[in-house]
Amino acid sequence: MAAILLIEDDPHQRAYAAMVLGESGHAVREAPDGQEGLRLALEKPPELIVCDVLMPGMNGYQLVAAVRREPSICTTPVILLTSLSERAQMRTGMNAGADDYLPKPFRPPELIEAVDSLLQRRKTQYEAIAGTLMQDMDAALEHQREVLAAKYETQLLQEINGKWKTDVEAGREIVIDPAVVVVADLFTLVEREGADRPNLADLLKRSHEAASDALYLFGAKHVLHHGHDIVGVFAPDEHGRPNVPSALRGTFALVSATANLLGGDSAWEAYQLAIGLSAGPVSLLRLQDPLHGDAGLKAVPGATLQQAQGLRAMAREEGWPTAVPASLVRLLPPGAAFQGRTGWRAGLCDGAVVELLRPRA
Repeated sequence: MAAILLIEDDPHQRAYAAMVLGESGHAVREAPDGQEGLRLALEKPPELIVCDVLMPGMNGYQLVAAVRREPSICTTPVILLTSLSERAQMRTGMNAGADDYLPKPFRPPELIEAVDSLLQRRKTQYEAIAGTLMQDMDAALEHQREVLAAKYETQLLQEINGKWKTDVEAGREIVIDPAVVVVADLFTLVEREGADRPNLADLLKRSHEAASDALYLFGAKHVLHHGHDIVGVFAPDEHGRPNVPSALRGTFALVSATANLLGGDSAWEAYQLAIGLSAGPVSLLRLQDPLHGDAGLKAVPGATLQQAQGLRAMAREEGWPTAVPASLVRLLPPGAAFQGRTGWRAGLCDGAVVELLRPRA
């Protein structure tokens, strides 16, 4: 079953098409014109749009062009319906960005066949992207294992310790903008899965060390506690853009490190972390302990951190490994990310929320 938006100004033809699609098992929303259809599509993006061409106000061609300009729905497939049969009109529809063209009057099997064909085509495209992602990530992880195996333990510790050092004075605020924030519910997971194990405190300590090492190794500027969460903060790349690729690699490395610690990588499904990623300005404060004379970093609550925590909570509720705003996925190089599923949660982000799947070794 797919979520389909039907846009048709003729109420009789709209009711007829909605009945055909509904009897085929699809969930259909209806709009009487292009402007209302665009509003509904932005409010809750559909999996496919079926739209008439000749409508008052915004016609079908204009609707397609408007859809292609909106980041949250620009990849949504569109079928145009029209009584015009001239080839020039068909070319106009395709040039506007339509995916298929169905002349009216149509028979129910023709509409169902066109809808099913487009949905299957999109599924095939996603599966192809998934295969490319897994190959790329497998190669990257294998390369990283070889690099780590070639280093002595002391060299690795020196590299990690070097990343911990900072020349910021206690009491001063550190602002990273734009930062990518990785929030993982590490301690809740370890306490749940390690409740029956001896030395739970030692397991918590080792899990934090393993998670911190994984995040630092892939470029995290800071790693700190925030409630039950472990938070990794990634600074912008050399071009001043959110460093989403490094943060994503660090996220997958964190998952692997936690799975290995709790029971082996093959059992990672049983020890699935809930992780949220977000991007934007982040403020950290170095607090001084007057009694012991030491200082530690604390995250200042803000919109970026709160969004990442909200996405982490959504991932835990939905059973997703990682929840990321669709706007961050679009910052990745082509073939570097796979959309497992897409969802929406009011108040979390402006567009869709994407489930990112961890490649398997």
